[in-house]
Amino acid sequence: MRSDVVVVTGVGGPAGRAAFDYFCGLGYRVVSTDSRELDGYSPFHKVPAASDAGFLDALLRIVADEGAGLLVPTVSEELPLVAEHREALRERGCGLFISSCEAARIVNDKWLTAEALRASAVPVPRSYCDVTRAELLESLPPPILSKPRVGRGARGVELYRTEREIPAALPRGRIYQEFLPGEEFDVNVFADAPGVPAVVVVLRKSALKFGDFGNAAAVERVEDREVGALAEAAVRSLSLEGPLDVDVRRGASGDPAILEINGRLGANVRSAEEVLDRMTASWMERQ
Repeated sequence: MRSDVVVVTGVGGPAGRAAFDYFCGLGYRVVSTDSRELDGYSPFHKVPAASDAGFLDALLRIVADEGAGLLVPTVSEELPLVAEHREALRERGCGLFISSCEAARIVNDKWLTAEALRASAVPVPRSYCDVTRAELLESLPPPILSKPRVGRGARGVELYRTEREIPAALPRGRIYQEFLPGEEFDVNVFADAPGVPAVVVVLRKSALKFGDFGNAAAVERVEDREVGALAEAAVRSLSLEGPLDVDVRRGASGDPAILEINGRLGANVRSAEEVLDRMTASWMERQ
């Protein structure tokens, strides 16, 4: 089936808006979804949150009813669910660029990502999970970055700069990482096949939301082969596919390490539009 209809999920977020604007600019009919009611998008479908049992059925029904030729999921929590139906959607004629179910499950969990990369000798910050305060401090002195194992953006991210800031009882379901003090990068990647990067664009986060950590407030394109090569190594080691957003930061020694990986388009992808161009070209080639 050949279709000029593109379904973009999470259009209320920066990655979803970027995809919406890009495909509208190319003249496609873009069908938007989000878990919140939003104005300014037509056609638009409100869908349950990814944690809701009805989410997947609702999304698959929209794809079928709209005759979508391409599905672009941009919400991290959706990815493992959508990946389970990757082949079924492709067989129905809907293009979908996403990692396998297992790979999507790993990158959706920051702890599993760190462990998988470490096992493959891909540099990551020292990371701990489900430890006591005493165990954490015995292994890792402040500053320590704390974040949910599953989440997106900077939601729930905290930086403990001193021991006094660390809670007496550490909540479960969070990852505690060595805070790397160097520059941070947003590497936008597109892999045509599992573990085979075709496009790699390195963006330097020239300003961060909270000063020394958090989402990028501004980015600039840079040529940094070491950072780009590290992102490629991570994609290969986890056999990732489709559009990917890889956060990299340099440590005190200057060596880069992988902070986390989003298995989807990144918030800053319009500054790395080659990723969107390659996805579109690959979609056209497979029709």
